[in-house]
Amino acid sequence: MTAFSLLAASEHDKDFIFEAFKVSMREYVEWAWGWNEELQRNGFWTNFSVEKFKIICISGQSAGALYVEESDQHHWVRTIFLRPEFQGLGVGSELLAQEANRAKSVSKNLVLKVIKINPAKRLYDRLGFKVVKEDDATYHMQLV
Repeated sequence: MTAFSLLAASEHDKDFIFEAFKVSMREYVEWAWGWNEELQRNGFWTNFSVEKFKIICISGQSAGALYVEESDQHHWVRTIFLRPEFQGLGVGSELLAQEANRAKSVSKNLVLKVIKINPAKRLYDRLGFKVVKEDDATYHMQLV
């Protein structure tokens, strides 16, 4: 597994976060709902608060981002993405294992949602996530 660190995001990270999201997720979003650059950018920042993001750093480079929301029942991985050149290094698996441990330590479930054609679903399956609900475009998954 490749070493990584997490850094709190701030306003100056917004462009990187959205661009990393776009390069890693556009194909899947486009399949599910279509892609309109302006709508995606505005909608992204309407639905996410930059202060809740963690920047994933690998070898001193910003590689992707993680966003987790916590409620009374769940730790919800709202989004996790890595730029393509940083995928397949075990970082996503390790981050999800860390989040699973955090959720378990406070007796909460770890949940996420994945677009049906996203190959990350195989990772989630391998880690023990199970589909608990689905719609036309996404699987809602929970770690069991």
